[in-house]
Amino acid sequence: MIKRLEVDGVPAVLAPTSGPIHAGLVFRVGTADEPLARRGLTRLVEHLVTDGLGTDGRQLGATGTEHTYFHMQGPAADVAEFLTGVCAALRNPSTARLATVRQLVQGAPPDRDPLPMWRHGARGFGVVSYPEWALPGITSDDVQEWIARYFTRENAALWVAGEEIPEGLVLDLPSGERRPAPTVTTELPVTPAFFARDGGTVAWDTVVRREARAAVFATVLERRMMSDLRRRDGISYQPHTEYVPRADGTARIIAVADALPEKQEAALGGLIDVLAAMRAGQIDPDEVATVVKLTCEGLRDSEQRGARLPGQAFNLLSGREVQTLEEALAEVRAVTVADVTEVAAAAYDAGLLMTPPGSSADWAGYTAAPEMSEAALPGRVHRGRKDRGLRLISGDEGISVTGYGQIASVRWDECALLLAWPDGGRRMIGPDAVTARIEPTLYRGADRVVREIDARIPARLRIDMPPRDRAAIPQPEAPQHEPRPPNGVERMVIRAIRRVRGR
Repeated sequence: MIKRLEVDGVPAVLAPTSGPIHAGLVFRVGTADEPLARRGLTRLVEHLVTDGLGTDGRQLGATGTEHTYFHMQGPAADVAEFLTGVCAALRNPSTARLATVRQLVQGAPPDRDPLPMWRHGARGFGVVSYPEWALPGITSDDVQEWIARYFTRENAALWVAGEEIPEGLVLDLPSGERRPAPTVTTELPVTPAFFARDGGTVAWDTVVRREARAAVFATVLERRMMSDLRRRDGISYQPHTEYVPRADGTARIIAVADALPEKQEAALGGLIDVLAAMRAGQIDPDEVATVVKLTCEGLRDSEQRGARLPGQAFNLLSGREVQTLEEALAEVRAVTVADVTEVAAAAYDAGLLMTPPGSSADWAGYTAAPEMSEAALPGRVHRGRKDRGLRLISGDEGISVTGYGQIASVRWDECALLLAWPDGGRRMIGPDAVTARIEPTLYRGADRVVREIDARIPARLRIDMPPRDRAAIPQPEAPQHEPRPPNGVERMVIRAIRRVRGR
């Protein structure tokens, strides 16, 4: 039975466990709260706080999309010492270790999921798709300000799997305020949508209401993918899904089908067929019954191990009540085939599909996700040095780069990030994830544009990049008019105008 408590002003949940005591302290902050120009700041704080607080592997810090938590399993005294130490480190972070910890964090970059950027753009839930460009420039003041905003008593929750709160646990956190769930934005004008990307996998995601029947649908989908794509067709070794609840009452469902290069087209077709079949109601009632049964068994096992507690602590931070095991079981048992079919239809309609490079899904009714801006902004035109088909435009509203049927526009007042190289190269990223790449070597009089960019973009949005090798700086090439593949500059312009695609 889960108990609601309060420890030093922090809401807490407590329940017995069949195994060793474990506990965690969670804060309502994650990558979705970071501006792109501060990508990596939360993870840096997490590592800075745990630096020196134990090296035996029982301690864990983790930064997610919406939450950051610190967890330990072991004797009660050790758990109390660790979490008390976390709070002390948040009150007085070791800024003298900032440079060292920064190097450690840079040496272990997180995995980057490309789908969120295409759905959400270069802000909020889309930030996770980008590299942690900001890490080298983050200062101790940045760390202190981030802690003061998010790592506070009012923005925290505690869970303890054990008989009682560990003796000696002190949560001496600074005071602040509860932070709301991140705002969900979308850059997809139409769904279902698709985009093409390298990576060796076919993937799909969707956003649905957060509820038991959506979680059941995700598991039924995984079992269907395993049956069709692996056992029947042998085109994907480990197809899988993931159900990710969000604080705003929605949930993200991800489906991934790994495949060898020669089987990626087959994996794409197979995944599309599975999604379409489930949308049409081709769902085996026995499969739903099996998933409901297995889910209930998993909930009972999690209750015994205290594994339901972290989710309940997360719920407290989003204003949700603690859910008893009986309530959770009742919700799952109530799920019917009709419920799963309804979720499947909603999930399909909101879906975003990642296809292999050079592939399309328009034949299946998917619309290509936008790769560029709708129109160029007005302003002064700088033509290409050797190729007059290239245009760099600077005006009162912002910057545009055009050429070879591509358009990239970023408004001054909407720029999410400016990357700046010592050689004058600039890259402006808009909130829609469209990137305008400004290379002075390619355009006449472009130095003037670089000066305008540097004057207009606030310092807080600028990240200075290390020097580039000479070979990485594009050089102008004359256009060739006979039919032929794009030359180096043309390929660069086409790639640069399109979305960063998580690179």
